[in-house]
Amino acid sequence: MSTSARPLKLTVVMYHYVRDPGDAAEAGSGIPGLPFAHFAVQLDYLTRHHVMITWPHLRDGLQGHRTLPPSACLLTFDDGVRDHYLNVFPALRARSLSGLFFALARREAAGLALAHKIHFLLAALGLEGLRQAVWARLTPAQGELFRQAERHYQLQFDPLSLDGQINVFKSILQRDLSAEAETILGELFAQHIGSETDTAREHYLKPDQIREMGAGGMHFGGHSHSHPWFDWIGAEARADEVAASSAWLQEIEPGPWAFAYPYGGLSPAVPRLLKAHGFAAAFTTVEQTMHTSPYLIGRLDGEALTVNDVTVETREGQRYA
Repeated sequence: MSTSARPLKLTVVMYHYVRDPGDAAEAGSGIPGLPFAHFAVQLDYLTRHHVMITWPHLRDGLQGHRTLPPSACLLTFDDGVRDHYLNVFPALRARSLSGLFFALARREAAGLALAHKIHFLLAALGLEGLRQAVWARLTPAQGELFRQAERHYQLQFDPLSLDGQINVFKSILQRDLSAEAETILGELFAQHIGSETDTAREHYLKPDQIREMGAGGMHFGGHSHSHPWFDWIGAEARADEVAASSAWLQEIEPGPWAFAYPYGGLSPAVPRLLKAHGFAAAFTTVEQTMHTSPYLIGRLDGEALTVNDVTVETREGQRYA
């Protein structure tokens, strides 16, 4: 499908954490997620109102080998966290459903991606506590950069709401001060939580879990190595991130594969790069059900999905990407 082809109608739902306080996925971390009961309600609702398809079905449709049903729906899950094995996989298998899981091409020794260090530390210290701890470790020049970036992002997010304040803070750390944040948050993680390597070992899917999920009808896609904003990093870094996902997926399942842009960050050069590395489609965080390019497929956020007039919200209104 090209931008000149007939638009593709497809409902894609995106999930991250699916967990309850105190369960094996949350494991006392304090990181909120979509409650499992709400996830189960959504699955049952979606199966009643849509024809649920798999990634191979969509891939065949994009390549012109198969026709998608009018009410097609695909379930996707980002980041490759343990929730997907412990909570999501059994729920999908019990309903004979398949999901597309976008996991990070991350080796155990690499520790946590920056995004996930932020999640753990926000849960442990709260927004104001983490902000103060980070601020205390910034040089004067870094502090000025922080202030400038903060003013910029306050124009995008509501600075009076907790959700907006969290998004402003995350954006600064994930983009403008990402290099500095890696070191600072690593120090804070060791001080307040413990071993980052041990935590990462339990936080992300393990190879044997991925194999079991694959044998159980699940499929995997690329989500980069370090989870950066693709509209922020340079061309060489983007190429490295995509290549890492391609190399990792070659050990998981045959291609061509799908890719999910970290944070939904887009760059015009990436579709061609993805195609060259064996990716047949890519998913954004834009909420839409009509798609004009296989490399710009939008998704609905499961954490904000309304089912039976009930909108699911995570604790403190946080969203994860």
